[in-house]
Amino acid sequence: MSGLQLAAGLVVYAIGCTLQGVLGFGAGLFAVPILALIHPDFVPGPVLVVNPLLSGLLGMREHGAVNRHHLRWALVGRVPGVLLGAVALTLVADERLGVMFGVLLLVSVALKASGVQTRLTPRNLMAAGGLSGFMGTTVAVGGPPIALALHGMPGPELRATLSTYFLVGTTISLVVLGLAGQFGTSDLVIAAWLVLPVAVGVVLSGPLRAPLDRGWLAPAVYVLSSAAAVILLVRSLV
Repeated sequence: MSGLQLAAGLVVYAIGCTLQGVLGFGAGLFAVPILALIHPDFVPGPVLVVNPLLSGLLGMREHGAVNRHHLRWALVGRVPGVLLGAVALTLVADERLGVMFGVLLLVSVALKASGVQTRLTPRNLMAAGGLSGFMGTTVAVGGPPIALALHGMPGPELRATLSTYFLVGTTISLVVLGLAGQFGTSDLVIAAWLVLPVAVGVVLSGPLRAPLDRGWLAPAVYVLSSAAAVILLVRSLV
């Protein structure tokens, strides 16, 4: 990897971290496809290694706003979702999963934007967490389902709950992949470089939260989730 590629990757990831600091999700969704084009060594290992750090820092910033009830049920649902996703990877082609999830996300965004409301019951939260875990495992896009489910929460509560959710979820993934021997020394070296854009993103996102919280948070979640759906469809059909 050249110095120019490394610098470009750091800038891209800093933008993604800033986005996640404002919305509560989106760093991987924005940065991973671009990082893969800059140099394949950026993903998935290095990004996955620093994800808990990013989520932990963002969660600490608004830790008092975590909705523990919603978080608990979402995490309960995530575990079987991850396990089912691992099984699905061996049985179903990635392209079919991408198309299915892309369409599902677009339908979900349309329903939410139309004003249809779903109660945040334990069953619904488990379903959102399960779908998030399933999608995160199979197509590496796990943020939109849980973000759409929680989008009606106040900004600090949404960001804190999502950050804690991702902190626990990505840590579980790291442990599993580490035990499977999926990380090498080069992954850790690149991950060390990515700590810098994590810090930049946390700092830059701070003053941007308040303006977005004044009525723009839910539309931003819709837009980013729709972008995720389009990315999945394009990636699966092209």
